[in-house]
Amino acid sequence: MQFHPTVLADPQSRQRGVLVSEAVRGEGAFLVDRTGARIMTGLHALGDLAPRDVVSAAIMASLRRSGEPHVLLDARAFGADFWERKFPGILELCRGRGVDPVTEPIPVHPAAHYSCGGVAATLDGRTSVPGLFAVGEVASTGVHGANRLASNSLTEALVAGDRVGRLLATGPLPHAGAPMERAAQATVAAAGLPGLKSAMQEHAFVERTEAGLREAAAVAAAMGSGPWAVDDASLTATNLRACAEALLAGAIARTDSAGCHRRLDHSERNAA
Repeated sequence: MQFHPTVLADPQSRQRGVLVSEAVRGEGAFLVDRTGARIMTGLHALGDLAPRDVVSAAIMASLRRSGEPHVLLDARAFGADFWERKFPGILELCRGRGVDPVTEPIPVHPAAHYSCGGVAATLDGRTSVPGLFAVGEVASTGVHGANRLASNSLTEALVAGDRVGRLLATGPLPHAGAPMERAAQATVAAAGLPGLKSAMQEHAFVERTEAGLREAAAVAAAMGSGPWAVDDASLTATNLRACAEALLAGAIARTDSAGCHRRLDHSERNAA
């Protein structure tokens, strides 16, 4: 899972988070803590323009030291005209949440952004399962590796999407086998979802340890399943638990740090 370092910190909102684009830092905005000290100074040659995983980790380390809920992105030097001309969408969204970037720093925090793993597939969508094709964020095509580069979305979506579309349109498709009888699957109770979200935020976020990951896995396992109603809430909980269990299993098994997977108990990199 890739984490974007600068999403508006707005814990009271139930709406989708406001992503403050890296382009804002590209134009000269910079990250500071509550004392005004620059966060990225001395940490990377590119400073505030370092890769997303580096900036996200720096922010979390700063928050761990300070105990604060967020850091600040200072773009006040832009002025109103520049904001309105260059970043009108971000400006409008921030103001809609009660923050005016023209006159005050933006409170920001890393947030889950895109998957850069998934179902192993070629760039034309083929998987190891006959008849099953995967494309886009659900697929692991080798485009991203251990970290996700924003511009690679063009390759991931347009190139792979075009290739799998042509393949499916021209056929013949591989024989997918006869349908199988499947037992009815139990759903997960939606009541356990807040606890799962909290556990994932706490233990499977930017900084990870085996102990924390196993604690989150225990929360997921304890959600249980049963003959609850099959509705939007229970299906959402069931699907999110499945995703959480897959992410946690992979993160526990990966005992090194690479790209956006950072293990505080295994900071070494695997040269292989």
